[in-house]
Amino acid sequence: MRTMSSAEAWAFLGDGMRTAQVATTRADGAPHVVPVWFIVVEAAVVFTCAGASVKGRNLARDPRVAVSVDDEVFPYAFVTISGSVQVDERPDDLLDWTTRIARRYLGAARADEYGRRNAQLDDWVVRVVPDRIFARAEIAL
Repeated sequence: MRTMSSAEAWAFLGDGMRTAQVATTRADGAPHVVPVWFIVVEAAVVFTCAGASVKGRNLARDPRVAVSVDDEVFPYAFVTISGSVQVDERPDDLLDWTTRIARRYLGAARADEYGRRNAQLDDWVVRVVPDRIFARAEIAL
């Protein structure tokens, strides 16, 4: 495998409909990992979540996070990010965020429907600010 450039890593994160696996730490130190829909905005991974969820409670207590996104189709590739989060609680533009994220995964036809649904379920916009990025891609032979 070869190491991706920063530009390749961000392009990989923004391409397609891959989900991110977001790892947080529970109060007892145990890991907690969940898949999330996300978008890339200005060199950050952005997703929404409910502040009362396990993930939200973990992030409120400890803003450190690890994110992994991979391609399950050959040639395989992955990007991992370690960093911390910035949280906007119930921002005025929450519906815009949930709709933008839904558009990535469902297309324009269902983005508004799922954006409205997710804006009722979620109350946080979470921005992952990377400290470290590690990205590798298989070399197709």
